[in-house]
Amino acid sequence: MTESSSSRAMDPLAKAERLFRLAALLREGQLTVRDLALKLYPAALVGGDGWPGIERAVQRDLRDLERLEPDFLALKGRPPRYTIQTHRTRLHPVEVLALHSAARMTYHRAPGQRLHHQAALKKLTGWLPERVQPVVARSFSDLGRRRSREDLNLELAAQSWLDGHPLRFEYRKPGGSGTWRTNIIETYLIETHPGNLDLYVVGRETSYHRDVRTFKLSRMQRLHVMTEHTYSIPDTFEPQEFFHAAWGVMGGTAGQLETIHLRFSADAAYRIMEGGYAHLSEPVVNCDGTIDTSVTAPVDPVIGFPREVLGWVLSFGARVQVLGPPHLRAHWQQELQAALTVAGQEVHA
Repeated sequence: MTESSSSRAMDPLAKAERLFRLAALLREGQLTVRDLALKLYPAALVGGDGWPGIERAVQRDLRDLERLEPDFLALKGRPPRYTIQTHRTRLHPVEVLALHSAARMTYHRAPGQRLHHQAALKKLTGWLPERVQPVVARSFSDLGRRRSREDLNLELAAQSWLDGHPLRFEYRKPGGSGTWRTNIIETYLIETHPGNLDLYVVGRETSYHRDVRTFKLSRMQRLHVMTEHTYSIPDTFEPQEFFHAAWGVMGGTAGQLETIHLRFSADAAYRIMEGGYAHLSEPVVNCDGTIDTSVTAPVDPVIGFPREVLGWVLSFGARVQVLGPPHLRAHWQQELQAALTVAGQEVHA
């Protein structure tokens, strides 16, 4: 038997499969022939019988890839290293920016020193041009030393969503009875709040509401993926319809909506005119420089006010007025009066 036929008999991977695997590996980093051989044949013994044939087969495949891949690169050194840079050279600047933003989002929500997050960040960073990769890498340097409230929650929620298994968890709703309740959800989406970057699980809650609901991930406890059951996301679920009136992520397919009429002072007007608040109506500029606008949002049945909008309105302090409806204006005034009472209290060490 010739050396070539001997190598083919020993090699369980077809030529095309080897080339695809090698190309995928080379797009992730710079590797030597030995590195590639070990990744393709992890059970092979370096220096053992058949090892020289494996290395020669990898070298032949590398020559083929150099001919087929225009971005194949052989780096000088001892031993030489090889890489494919396709994914770093053919991206539109907006695509690069989108990937960078995704990497930053992953960083902000990364729960500790988790290998999955580090791998994702490394891949996303690798898609950026080499000139900006060092500063991006430095921006992730404290990964694993940052406090995170999600911890294992994100991993289990992602498993539930991607594998199609219901998720069971304990949940205590703010402003509710104060008791923990067992919920089961068929996850449709995992959404990021545009304001505070918190993560929310959106899906059909089957144990109590039997409707599409939103749950804050960091508030969920004792999560369990119910692998013995499966579900499908129905075609009737339309994210745009569900979130159409949501100020953040608290959408809904039904329920009461309220339109709040607001007036912003002249020194806050620039923030509104800059945009970025998708649910605000077209601003009307008054003669004195103030701005009138409105927002429609779902009402929280516990407080009788659009909860997500309330915090945003209060963040403007004295630079905004709630003009109406009257019951919402009264609620806003009560919140301000309560804050004034607390602000006037003496603080004791």
